[in-house]
Amino acid sequence: MTIGKKLLPEFDNEMAGTRKVIERVPDAKLAWKIHEKSNTIGWVGSHLANLPSWATMTIETDSLDVMPKDGEPFKVPCFDSVEEIVAAFDKNVARARTLLDSVSDEELHKPWSLLKTGETIFTMPKFAVLRTWVMNHIVHHRGHLCVYLRVNDVSVPALYGPSADEQ
Repeated sequence: MTIGKKLLPEFDNEMAGTRKVIERVPDAKLAWKIHEKSNTIGWVGSHLANLPSWATMTIETDSLDVMPKDGEPFKVPCFDSVEEIVAAFDKNVARARTLLDSVSDEELHKPWSLLKTGETIFTMPKFAVLRTWVMNHIVHHRGHLCVYLRVNDVSVPALYGPSADEQ
């Protein structure tokens, strides 16, 4: 079994949980922030919708320059409604899942680099990028979004067991 196929059960579980959290975001709260230095709920939801596309990018490319010298810096796409966020998430998850199911181990052992203005920030094997900068990153921001839901008195879904709202 390939590395990509071995990642699928974890990927499927984490994406299902993430979708449950995103769906709970109230449209009326998309501009809400917990602190002036924090991102909005809408930004966090949009980031979560976009993160599965990083699996696609990791598999299909060898690097990303987040601030190319002669181009536009990378920006998280922003959406105007939870419906748009969920639709983008579903699209990105489906594409990433298809690639994980078919990618070769040879491809996942190739190096992938994150760059900023042409300078390498890090290089690691693609399979490590998928675990760290896609899946772990999604879990991190999903937890972030759960805190935002809690402080806004929105029911937090069960993820790894019952939540206080779903016992």
